[in-house]
Amino acid sequence: MARFTTLRLVFGDQLNPHHSWFSHKDPEVLYTLMEVRQETDYTRHYIQKITAFFAAMRGFSSYLKNHGHAVAYVRIDEDGNHQSFEKNLLQLIRKHKITVFEYQLPDEFRMDQQIQKIIDNLHIRVRSYDTEHFYTPRYAVYDFFENKKQYLMEW
Repeated sequence: MARFTTLRLVFGDQLNPHHSWFSHKDPEVLYTLMEVRQETDYTRHYIQKITAFFAAMRGFSSYLKNHGHAVAYVRIDEDGNHQSFEKNLLQLIRKHKITVFEYQLPDEFRMDQQIQKIIDNLHIRVRSYDTEHFYTPRYAVYDFFENKKQYLMEW
């Protein structure tokens, strides 16, 4: 079994092959994508949406593997899938003796809060990265208006 030090989580809405993460291969980095029931069941979805989402994730996983990246893909019906990001992440961290967890900032508030709870309970180094699919970084507006008395774009 290969020795990985870093686990990188890729959410299903972050399938960007041009993200800086993928610009070079690092044999110590393991990427993970997960099909979990918590994502299919938190609200009603058309089955076509779920199927297309998972198909895109599987295609992206194949793309990463074909470009020399190590990937741990968790399928919805796989034995050992706990149907939870947190439980699956903890399982991968233990299995591979991971010392660094990295993730791209989620676009959904719900996932942002969930990932924060997960990393609060991890006892390894954690780093977050911009998704690189917006024109500005996540905190650009906050930084722009910091210490200003009014929120006017004219500033």
